[in-house]
Amino acid sequence: MGATLWILLLFFGLALVLVELFMFPGTSVVGIAGFVAMVYGTIRIFTDFGTTAGWIALAFVLTVCTGLIVWFVRTKYWKKITLDEQLEAKVNVIDEQKIKVGDEGNAASRLAPTGHASFAGEMVEVQSMDGFIDQKTPIKVVKIENNKVFVVAL
Repeated sequence: MGATLWILLLFFGLALVLVELFMFPGTSVVGIAGFVAMVYGTIRIFTDFGTTAGWIALAFVLTVCTGLIVWFVRTKYWKKITLDEQLEAKVNVIDEQKIKVGDEGNAASRLAPTGHASFAGEMVEVQSMDGFIDQKTPIKVVKIENNKVFVVAL
């Protein structure tokens, strides 16, 4: 019974490492638990069955783990689990020819205190200086600073 228990512990540790690789990538409790199970199982085989059995168990664990790492890298599985997208978002760039201090428009969304507003068909992100402003409320530009448009309700 003793040998079967420790060998099952080794396989359980390997299974946890596989779960870590394929289901929960990254350093997490599952991977650490798998590593601890493999180390503990190998140490118990060394102490209970001698050095020959211990070296065989250690060689098995190292061979399987090395094989998994090589396979994992060669199959390019990393590309499936890594974020590889480029952000295409832009910062709110204010064209000072179209929007000037004193322009009037309407709140396109609720300004709480930031939201969107329309000035002569131009949609811009704005910030309220009055606090909350409801949607479709007439507003006026009072300040433009560092590509931020500050407005007040009319």
